[in-house]
Amino acid sequence: MKPRIISEQKITPFANKYKLFVVDENGTKSELKALAQQKRFAFKEKVMFYADEAKNQPIFSFRAEKVLDIHGQYFVEDTEGDLLGSFKKQFKQSILKSTWVVMDAEGIERYVVTESSRFIALLRRFGGQIPIIGGVFEILALLLKYHFDIVVADGNRQVGSYIKITLFRDHYEMSLDDGAVNDIDERVWMAMAVGLDALQSR
Repeated sequence: MKPRIISEQKITPFANKYKLFVVDENGTKSELKALAQQKRFAFKEKVMFYADEAKNQPIFSFRAEKVLDIHGQYFVEDTEGDLLGSFKKQFKQSILKSTWVVMDAEGIERYVVTESSRFIALLRRFGGQIPIIGGVFEILALLLKYHFDIVVADGNRQVGSYIKITLFRDHYEMSLDDGAVNDIDERVWMAMAVGLDALQSR
């Protein structure tokens, strides 16, 4: 697996912005690949991706299939509205560990993205409910770095990861093997790199 995308979130008063960078052969952050913007309090989720920070050139987007759907599916589309792929949260599995399925443009499930650590997942969900010391666990959960594994949908072979690389800021690195890069449009992986942070509370 090689590092492919670095995602860095910036919070502004009316929108969350994400800068997506390519990673060079040495595994370090290189040039800006896209800027994503998620409007807050939107009735129906839609995230636009632009070629640069000026936001003069949209390059693709992802949008929710339905309004406030816990089984939400998100469609990744180019500027003409053509489907590039999609991803969907698995509600039952996500009760214990956040789990997403990544699909290609034909709607075939290709990859599963799930939290790596069951312990951290449970701590984030239920630690605050523990009597007396719940507040301590809530603070601890905020500081813990949670990671995701990316595996093929028809087996357990790991083909990638999504890891938080900073303690306080929401900066992430997505690694993928060559097969995963070739199977799914790069823009779907870029959308997933943003969605895993922006949609975690959905």
